[in-house]
Amino acid sequence: MKKEFGLVSLAILFALPFLAAALLGTLLRLTVTLFPQDPPLALIVALDLPFFSIATLFSNMTRYLAVSLAALVLTLIALVWPVVRERGQVWRCKRFYLLAVILLAVLAFPLLMRYRPAFKAGPGVEVRVVDRPGLLAGAVKSCQAAAEVRGCQYEPLGWADVQTLVYRRWCGGYYDRGDWHPGTPQPLQAYHLGTDTVSPFDGDPNALWRETCRPMQCVSPALGEKMPFPLGYLPGQYQDTLMSPDGRWVAFTAEHVYGPEDLLVISNQ
Repeated sequence: MKKEFGLVSLAILFALPFLAAALLGTLLRLTVTLFPQDPPLALIVALDLPFFSIATLFSNMTRYLAVSLAALVLTLIALVWPVVRERGQVWRCKRFYLLAVILLAVLAFPLLMRYRPAFKAGPGVEVRVVDRPGLLAGAVKSCQAAAEVRGCQYEPLGWADVQTLVYRRWCGGYYDRGDWHPGTPQPLQAYHLGTDTVSPFDGDPNALWRETCRPMQCVSPALGEKMPFPLGYLPGQYQDTLMSPDGRWVAFTAEHVYGPEDLLVISNQ
Protein backbone atom coordinates (compact mmCIF):
# COMPACT_ATOMS: atom_id res chain seq x y z
CA MET A 1 0.00 0.00 0.00
CA LYS A 2 2.83 2.40 0.82
CA LYS A 3 4.42 1.87 -2.60
CA GLU A 4 1.09 2.40 -4.34
CA PHE A 5 0.38 5.55 -2.32
CA GLY A 6 3.84 6.92 -3.12
CA LEU A 7 3.40 6.19 -6.83
CA VAL A 8 0.01 7.93 -6.95
CA SER A 9 1.42 10.88 -5.02
CA LEU A 10 4.26 11.27 -7.53
CA ALA A 11 1.82 11.05 -10.43
CA ILE A 12 -0.32 13.80 -8.88
CA LEU A 13 2.75 15.94 -8.22
CA PHE A 14 3.95 15.85 -11.84
CA ALA A 15 0.41 16.24 -13.22
CA LEU A 16 -0.53 19.12 -10.90
CA PRO A 17 0.59 21.87 -13.35
CA PHE A 18 -1.63 20.38 -16.07
CA LEU A 19 -4.63 20.12 -13.75
CA ALA A 20 -4.09 23.66 -12.46
CA ALA A 21 -3.66 25.05 -15.99
CA ALA A 22 -6.95 23.49 -17.12
CA LEU A 23 -8.82 24.84 -14.09
CA LEU A 24 -7.27 28.32 -14.15
CA GLY A 25 -7.65 28.66 -17.92
CA THR A 26 -11.34 27.73 -17.69
CA LEU A 27 -11.92 30.20 -14.86
CA LEU A 28 -10.12 33.00 -16.74
CA ARG A 29 -12.19 32.44 -19.88
CA LEU A 30 -15.38 32.26 -17.82
CA THR A 31 -14.53 35.52 -16.04
CA VAL A 32 -13.87 37.35 -19.31
CA THR A 33 -17.11 35.95 -20.77
CA LEU A 34 -19.20 36.99 -17.77
CA PHE A 35 -17.56 40.42 -17.45
CA PRO A 36 -16.51 41.41 -21.01
CA GLN A 37 -16.38 45.15 -20.29
CA ASP A 38 -15.01 45.37 -16.76
CA PRO A 39 -13.71 42.05 -15.35
CA PRO A 40 -12.85 42.12 -11.61
CA LEU A 41 -9.18 43.06 -11.46
CA ALA A 42 -8.52 41.26 -8.16
CA LEU A 43 -9.97 38.02 -9.53
CA ILE A 44 -8.03 38.28 -12.80
CA VAL A 45 -4.76 38.82 -10.90
CA ALA A 46 -5.50 35.96 -8.49
CA LEU A 47 -6.05 33.60 -11.43
CA ASP A 48 -3.35 34.98 -13.70
CA LEU A 49 -0.39 34.80 -11.30
CA PRO A 50 -0.40 30.99 -10.87
CA PHE A 51 -1.24 30.56 -14.56
CA PHE A 52 1.79 32.75 -15.40
CA SER A 53 4.02 30.46 -13.30
CA ILE A 54 2.73 27.34 -15.07
CA ALA A 55 3.15 29.00 -18.48
CA THR A 56 6.73 29.92 -17.58
CA LEU A 57 7.45 26.29 -16.67
CA PHE A 58 6.10 25.02 -19.98
CA SER A 59 7.53 27.82 -22.15
CA ASN A 60 10.52 25.58 -22.89
CA MET A 61 9.99 22.44 -25.02
CA THR A 62 12.50 20.34 -23.06
CA ARG A 63 10.86 21.11 -19.72
CA TYR A 64 7.39 20.55 -21.13
CA LEU A 65 8.29 17.16 -22.62
CA ALA A 66 10.14 16.05 -19.48
CA VAL A 67 7.28 16.90 -17.10
CA SER A 68 4.69 15.46 -19.51
CA LEU A 69 6.59 12.20 -19.95
CA ALA A 70 7.12 11.80 -16.19
CA ALA A 71 3.43 12.47 -15.50
CA LEU A 72 2.27 10.05 -18.21
CA VAL A 73 4.61 7.20 -17.20
CA LEU A 74 3.81 7.50 -13.49
CA THR A 75 0.07 7.78 -14.13
CA LEU A 76 -0.01 4.78 -16.47
CA ILE A 77 1.93 2.62 -14.00
CA ALA A 78 -0.36 3.73 -11.17
CA LEU A 79 -3.39 2.93 -13.35
CA VAL A 80 -2.19 -0.57 -14.23
CA TRP A 81 -1.70 -1.40 -10.55
CA PRO A 82 -5.40 -1.31 -9.50
CA VAL A 83 -6.50 -2.87 -12.82
CA VAL A 84 -4.28 -5.90 -12.21
CA ARG A 85 -5.18 -6.14 -8.53
CA GLU A 86 -8.92 -5.44 -8.68
CA ARG A 87 -9.56 -6.85 -12.16
CA GLY A 88 -13.32 -6.73 -12.76
CA GLN A 89 -13.91 -4.55 -9.70
CA VAL A 90 -11.59 -1.74 -10.70
CA TRP A 91 -14.56 0.58 -11.30
CA ARG A 92 -15.14 0.59 -7.52
CA CYS A 93 -11.69 2.05 -6.87
CA LYS A 94 -11.89 5.85 -6.45
CA ARG A 95 -8.17 6.11 -7.11
CA PHE A 96 -8.74 4.76 -10.62
CA TYR A 97 -10.98 7.70 -11.55
CA LEU A 98 -8.54 10.20 -10.06
CA LEU A 99 -5.71 8.77 -12.16
CA ALA A 100 -7.94 8.76 -15.26
CA VAL A 101 -8.62 12.50 -14.77
CA ILE A 102 -4.90 13.12 -14.36
CA LEU A 103 -4.11 11.23 -17.56
CA LEU A 104 -6.80 13.16 -19.43
CA ALA A 105 -5.45 16.51 -18.17
CA VAL A 106 -1.93 15.76 -19.42
CA LEU A 107 -3.11 14.51 -22.81
CA ALA A 108 -5.58 17.38 -23.29
CA PHE A 109 -3.09 20.14 -22.43
CA PRO A 110 -1.93 20.74 -26.05
CA LEU A 111 -5.58 21.05 -27.11
CA LEU A 112 -6.42 23.48 -24.31
CA MET A 113 -3.32 25.54 -25.13
CA ARG A 114 -3.76 25.51 -28.90
CA TYR A 115 -1.72 28.40 -30.33
CA ARG A 116 -3.33 31.50 -31.84
CA PRO A 117 -1.33 34.24 -33.58
CA ALA A 118 -1.43 37.80 -32.27
CA PHE A 119 -3.19 39.03 -35.43
CA LYS A 120 -6.97 38.75 -35.88
CA ALA A 121 -8.15 39.17 -39.46
CA GLY A 122 -11.40 40.74 -40.55
CA PRO A 123 -14.18 39.14 -42.60
CA GLY A 124 -13.14 37.99 -46.04
CA VAL A 125 -9.40 38.28 -45.30
CA GLU A 126 -7.43 35.10 -45.95
CA VAL A 127 -4.60 34.53 -43.47
CA ARG A 128 -1.65 32.15 -43.77
CA VAL A 129 0.63 31.48 -40.81
CA VAL A 130 4.12 30.80 -42.11
CA ASP A 131 5.99 28.19 -40.05
CA ARG A 132 2.82 27.19 -38.20
CA PRO A 133 3.74 25.24 -35.02
CA GLY A 134 2.47 21.70 -34.53
CA LEU A 135 0.33 20.59 -31.61
CA LEU A 136 3.10 20.27 -29.00
CA ALA A 137 5.16 23.21 -30.30
CA GLY A 138 1.95 25.25 -30.41
CA ALA A 139 1.26 24.55 -26.75
CA VAL A 140 4.78 25.67 -25.85
CA LYS A 141 4.38 28.83 -27.96
CA SER A 142 1.06 29.59 -26.27
CA CYS A 143 2.85 29.29 -22.92
CA GLN A 144 5.55 31.65 -24.20
CA ALA A 145 2.84 34.17 -25.11
CA ALA A 146 1.22 33.83 -21.66
CA ALA A 147 4.57 34.06 -19.85
CA GLU A 148 5.91 36.88 -22.09
CA VAL A 149 8.86 34.81 -23.32
CA ARG A 150 10.31 35.71 -26.72
CA GLY A 151 11.05 32.99 -29.24
CA CYS A 152 12.66 33.19 -32.66
CA GLN A 153 12.28 36.26 -34.88
CA TYR A 154 11.21 36.21 -38.53
CA GLU A 155 12.84 38.33 -41.22
CA PRO A 156 10.81 38.50 -44.47
CA LEU A 157 13.35 38.89 -47.27
CA GLY A 158 11.22 39.07 -50.42
CA TRP A 159 9.21 37.12 -52.97
CA ALA A 160 10.77 34.61 -55.35
CA ASP A 161 7.54 34.67 -57.38
CA VAL A 162 3.87 35.50 -56.85
CA GLN A 163 3.39 32.33 -54.75
CA THR A 164 6.69 32.03 -52.89
CA LEU A 165 7.81 34.10 -49.90
CA VAL A 166 11.43 33.82 -48.77
CA TYR A 167 12.33 34.47 -45.14
CA ARG A 168 14.91 33.78 -42.46
CA ARG A 169 14.57 32.99 -38.76
CA TRP A 170 16.83 34.41 -36.06
CA CYS A 171 16.95 32.30 -32.89
CA GLY A 172 18.61 32.77 -29.53
CA GLY A 173 18.24 36.55 -29.41
CA TYR A 174 18.61 38.40 -26.12
CA TYR A 175 18.76 41.84 -24.52
CA ASP A 176 22.01 43.12 -23.06
CA ARG A 177 21.95 46.48 -21.27
CA GLY A 178 18.91 47.53 -23.25
CA ASP A 179 20.35 46.52 -26.65
CA TRP A 180 18.79 43.67 -28.64
CA HIS A 181 21.14 41.02 -30.02
CA PRO A 182 19.32 39.06 -32.74
CA GLY A 183 20.99 35.69 -32.14
CA THR A 184 21.90 33.16 -34.82
CA PRO A 185 20.52 33.37 -38.39
CA GLN A 186 18.94 30.17 -39.68
CA PRO A 187 19.09 28.91 -43.31
CA LEU A 188 16.81 30.66 -45.80
CA GLN A 189 13.33 29.17 -46.13
CA ALA A 190 10.64 29.47 -48.83
CA TYR A 191 6.94 29.46 -48.01
CA HIS A 192 4.72 28.28 -50.87
CA LEU A 193 1.23 29.75 -50.88
CA GLY A 194 -0.19 27.14 -53.23
CA THR A 195 0.69 24.18 -51.01
CA ASP A 196 0.95 25.96 -47.62
CA THR A 197 4.34 24.32 -47.06
CA VAL A 198 7.88 25.43 -46.23
CA SER A 199 11.07 24.20 -47.91
CA PRO A 200 14.75 25.28 -48.02
CA PHE A 201 15.49 28.12 -50.43
CA ASP A 202 18.60 27.71 -52.58
CA GLY A 203 18.05 30.61 -54.99
CA ASP A 204 19.69 34.03 -55.14
CA PRO A 205 18.42 36.27 -52.28
CA ASN A 206 19.55 39.36 -54.21
CA ALA A 207 17.08 38.56 -57.00
CA LEU A 208 14.00 38.59 -54.74
CA TRP A 209 11.08 40.94 -55.38
CA ARG A 210 10.95 43.38 -52.48
CA GLU A 211 8.26 46.04 -52.54
CA THR A 212 7.24 47.49 -49.19
CA CYS A 213 3.95 49.14 -48.28
CA ARG A 214 2.75 51.16 -45.32
CA PRO A 215 1.17 48.97 -42.61
CA MET A 216 -1.60 51.55 -42.07
CA GLN A 217 -2.66 51.02 -45.68
CA CYS A 218 -2.14 47.31 -46.34
CA VAL A 219 -2.26 45.60 -42.92
CA SER A 220 -4.33 47.59 -40.42
CA PRO A 221 -7.48 47.65 -42.63
CA ALA A 222 -7.46 43.85 -42.56
CA LEU A 223 -7.84 43.74 -38.77
CA GLY A 224 -10.96 42.07 -37.46
CA GLU A 225 -10.57 43.45 -33.95
CA LYS A 226 -8.97 46.79 -33.14
CA MET A 227 -6.23 46.48 -30.55
CA PRO A 228 -4.85 49.31 -28.37
CA PHE A 229 -1.76 49.79 -30.56
CA PRO A 230 -1.01 52.52 -33.12
CA LEU A 231 -1.16 50.05 -36.02
CA GLY A 232 -3.77 47.84 -34.43
CA TYR A 233 -1.12 45.16 -33.96
CA LEU A 234 2.49 44.87 -32.75
CA PRO A 235 5.09 44.31 -35.51
CA GLY A 236 7.87 41.83 -34.85
CA GLN A 237 11.57 42.61 -34.71
CA TYR A 238 11.75 42.95 -38.51
CA GLN A 239 8.93 45.32 -39.38
CA ASP A 240 9.03 45.50 -43.19
CA THR A 241 5.67 44.80 -44.85
CA LEU A 242 6.20 43.18 -48.27
CA MET A 243 3.75 43.08 -51.17
CA SER A 244 3.74 40.12 -53.54
CA PRO A 245 4.65 40.88 -57.19
CA ASP A 246 0.99 40.67 -58.26
CA GLY A 247 -0.19 42.79 -55.30
CA ARG A 248 -2.56 40.06 -54.05
CA TRP A 249 -0.70 39.19 -50.84
CA VAL A 250 1.03 41.03 -47.99
CA ALA A 251 3.71 39.49 -45.74
CA PHE A 252 4.43 40.96 -42.30
CA THR A 253 5.36 40.02 -38.75
CA ALA A 254 3.20 40.39 -35.64
CA GLU A 255 4.10 39.59 -32.04
CA HIS A 256 2.38 39.07 -28.72
CA VAL A 257 3.17 41.70 -26.07
CA TYR A 258 6.71 40.84 -24.89
CA GLY A 259 6.14 37.39 -26.35
CA PRO A 260 6.75 35.28 -29.46
CA GLU A 261 6.04 36.49 -32.97
CA ASP A 262 4.70 35.10 -36.24
CA LEU A 263 5.31 35.65 -39.93
CA LEU A 264 1.92 36.09 -41.58
CA VAL A 265 0.67 36.39 -45.14
CA ILE A 266 -2.75 37.98 -45.75
CA SER A 267 -4.79 38.63 -48.85
CA ASN A 268 -4.62 42.26 -49.94
CA GLN A 269 -8.08 43.84 -49.89
